[in-house]
Amino acid sequence: MAPAQRFGLAFGTAPRQRKTLETAFGANLSPALEIFREEISAQPLLDGEGRFGTLILGAPDRAYDVAVALQEAAWPVPLRFALIVAPPAGSAGRDEAVRSKAAVTLCGMDRQQVFRFDLPSKGDEELALADTAASLHRTLVLGWTRTRLQAVRSYRRHGRQALVAVELQVSQQAVSQMLLGAQYRQLKNTEDTLRKWLARPQRTMLWPMKSRTGR
Repeated sequence: MAPAQRFGLAFGTAPRQRKTLETAFGANLSPALEIFREEISAQPLLDGEGRFGTLILGAPDRAYDVAVALQEAAWPVPLRFALIVAPPAGSAGRDEAVRSKAAVTLCGMDRQQVFRFDLPSKGDEELALADTAASLHRTLVLGWTRTRLQAVRSYRRHGRQALVAVELQVSQQAVSQMLLGAQYRQLKNTEDTLRKWLARPQRTMLWPMKSRTGR
């Protein structure tokens, strides 16, 4: 059996953003990635100026979930991401080479891009759709209030509104309104769609399209 490929994920602040990643994350970086400890094969490293960071994943399917966790941890500072595939062995598969390729891809992104998926197994049209979905997702997240952010992060941990209400010391009805205002259901649907898309190795569209003949 051939060794599996690895995937480099780079993340950085948006253009013209003055805050460094250290300032944006504070003490939130490690806790945000704790649930992904089995998926992350090389832990995040930040560059010397704190403008971008990189980590390495053993599989691509949770890459967008990792990005979502990072964006929520850095809120309200907007982040951008790049995901690249790397060979499992040889000089191009070493950690330093994977991180470098991901960082170069991130730095080469158009200013309007939010997430560049550099994946040869995906078509150009679906890659563009994925970036658009990620952009809309980030727009919604950056529009949150701090209470909505707290409600969403707590709900991701507990999965029950009653437990969120206890943690935040508010009513369950208030939690429901916070999640509704955060448009959590729409965000979760986007995350689920991109996770399934990333898990498929072959060229498959983000959303199935009917044939022109209707068959």
